[in-house]
This record gives sequence, structure tokens and C-alpha cells, in this order.
Amino acid sequence: MKPAQPSRPPAAKAVAEYYDSVARAYGDKYLGTWYYRTLYRKLGEVLDLYIRRGMRVLDVGAGTGFWTLYMQARGARVTALDISGESLKACRCGDKAQGDAASLPVRAGAYDAVTALGSVYNHLGDLEKAFAAAAHALRRGGLFIADIDNAVCLDMLYEYLLFQGLGRLRDALIRGVVRGVWESADGELPFNYYSYFYVKSALRRAGLEVVDARPIYLVPPLPSRLLQRRFRLKAFEKFDLLRRLAPLATTVVYVAAKV
Repeated sequence: MKPAQPSRPPAAKAVAEYYDSVARAYGDKYLGTWYYRTLYRKLGEVLDLYIRRGMRVLDVGAGTGFWTLYMQARGARVTALDISGESLKACRCGDKAQGDAASLPVRAGAYDAVTALGSVYNHLGDLEKAFAAAAHALRRGGLFIADIDNAVCLDMLYEYLLFQGLGRLRDALIRGVVRGVWESADGELPFNYYSYFYVKSALRRAGLEVVDARPIYLVPPLPSRLLQRRFRLKAFEKFDLLRRLAPLATTVVYVAAKV
């Protein structure tokens, strides 16, 4: 791999600094909540369907290596890549590199799959450029798997009405993009929300065709900033079986193939 570029845009710098600061306690902060355990279980179900033994996988935004190790246990050969040096230090995986998801420092066609789990692409401001970098890393027919938080959903309607203003709803409906913040366990972090159709169009322009899209938290009873604290959602999981309504889910897991 090529070395990571030393200069970073302000948003990327903020993301790197945040994940550096929480690297050692990330699992305790997030995986200790019902909200994130449910999310991770459903992401794991998608990986179980598509990641096979022997596949070469680039795990973008790998963090401390939860999904890297998960896929390695399934027999895949996984490279962990993250912008946070401290997160990579905590990652117990063998093959790892520091780099930015916006411009992956890898050779063309090197991987059978590129994964980015945990709303990695919501931290980026230019989806088409980032998707093109992922497509560059994939062989023809290779798989791109990522979960992306949606700009047009019931959860974000709560946000627009209660916190962010109806002007953001207009942006979501007309532009498909909302530049906002993420209410993390340690404060706010710059965050972008993208509508299902915006994401699908950006993937297609990058040479990636969606073959599967799965909803997560289709009908949340409360804003996710509240649900992340201590509420359980088991009674509402059945709504996520309505796959055709994925464009309206809080989070959508996209599986796309390089054409």
C-alpha cells in the first residue's frame, strides 16, 4: 500500500481526532447498548450472506477491528484500513494500514470485496469520489458492502422537526443530502445524511450496481439520539423485514457489484 497523505481536510481531521480519542473504549461506549448490538447483529447477517472463505477484503473504516476479525473468522483475507492511527493500534488484526476512505491508497482490482460498516461514508462529503475509490479497489464483479444513514426517514423527520429545522427536510427531499451532525457518546461530530436514491445514483456513476438493499430501523418509535441511550427495539424489528421500504429506513445496508 502507498503511505497515507499527510494533509487532511478539516472534516477528516475532526473524524480522525474523534476516533483516536475513543479508540480504547469504543466497544464499551457503543456495543454496550441495545441499539448498536441490534445494528451490528443485522450487519453481521449481511456479511454472512456475502463474505466467503478465501475472499480478499478491504475493510474500510475498520476502527478497532470488530468486522475485520469477524470476516477473518469466516476465512476471508482482510486488510483493515482506517483514518485513526490509535484505532489501528488497538486492532488485533495482522494486515492493516492507515488511510482515508475518500481516496483509498490501494492498487486497482486488488480485492474481491470492499466493506465499510458503521456509517463510514456518512463522514464523507463527496460520495461519488469515495465510491469511485472503492470501485477502483475491486475486481470486476467484486462486492461493495456498506451501511449508510438515510436523509429521508422517520428518524430524520424527528430530527428536522425537533432539532435541525425544516430547511434540512427540504434539502433531503430536493438534493438528497443533508449536512448535519452526529450526536455521539462524546458530543457532536460532522456528519452527512444521504437519501437512498442519492446513494444508489452515486454508486451507479461509480460503476457499482446495487444488488441488495436492507433496511435497519424502518419504524423507530423515538429519535435515534434517544434510542442510543438505553431503549430496546425488539418489538419494532419486524418492520425491517419490509425490504421494499428500504428507501425509508434509518439505515440502509447496500450491497453493490462492480460492473
